Amino acid sequence: MGKFTVVTVLAVLLLTTPAFAQMAGQSSEPGTITMSESGYHQKEMLAAGKIAEIDLANGTVTLDTGTQFTLAPSLQYTSFPALGQEVQVTYSEQDGKKVARVIDVESSGSQE
Repeated sequence: MGKFTVVTVLAVLLLTTPAFAQMAGQSSEPGTITMSESGYHQKEMLAAGKIAEIDLANGTVTLDTGTQFTLAPSLQYTSFPALGQEVQVTYSEQDGKKVARVIDVESSGSQE
């Protein structure tokens, strides 16, 4: 599937996905960052790894660590990630799911 098609499908998916509800009452954990977003505090965390699976039909991305992320409607990325690329994912937990907010594609090294 070409990059344009993948980007188009992702854009349609993100625009048609309902907004995720705010999670309340989460405890602080080591390695987390609390950031203010739209007047409320939401805990955001980081994860790194290689892209193992991209499922646009379900709106998910899975890293080689086995961690699966749901793509947020407002997902931001430095460049569209591809299978095998090293990425850093900024995410929050909502309704028991890891919701990816930002996907940074690592620019160091070669791509597989």
